[in-house]
Amino acid sequence: MLQRTVTGREIVLKPTDTIQSRTDTRGVIQFVNPTLIRIAGYEKDELIGAPHNILRHPDMPRSVFYVMWQVIQRGDEFYGFVKNRAKSGDHYWVFTRVGPRRNAAGAIDGYSSVRIAPHYRKYLDEWEEIYARLRRFEAGFPPERQCTEGARFLSEYLAQQGYRSLTDYVMRQS
Repeated sequence: MLQRTVTGREIVLKPTDTIQSRTDTRGVIQFVNPTLIRIAGYEKDELIGAPHNILRHPDMPRSVFYVMWQVIQRGDEFYGFVKNRAKSGDHYWVFTRVGPRRNAAGAIDGYSSVRIAPHYRKYLDEWEEIYARLRRFEAGFPPERQCTEGARFLSEYLAQQGYRSLTDYVMRQS
């Protein structure tokens, strides 16, 4: 059984760290680079074949990943700030880009993710607060409605800020 603790300790990525992974269409990891292995603290064979959400930190609202899946399944790229959890329970923030991979026929056959250190750490406090508000909002609904209601809340919040999408908002801060 994996240790699923939260330590509260942050691993701060170096500006030169680039984390890469690839999954199939269900989010099962097919490739990881050495930087991901080093930062997340897993062995390669613990990651290959595992669901990518093995890295999900409980501070991340479910609806953010729901929105991400909507974006990438329609063939677009998703950009966001994500708090991940290492095997140790430590966390690390990344600026992430997830996009579809296509086969020779043009059909989506998986997804690639590239994650780097956030350029402007000053935005992380804002994201902690946004995600905390979103988690509290999601908690007011039964599990089967949390993602759709959270996505609606996020969309309305972004519209109030003058943005059309999460990607638009995130790109302002990258």
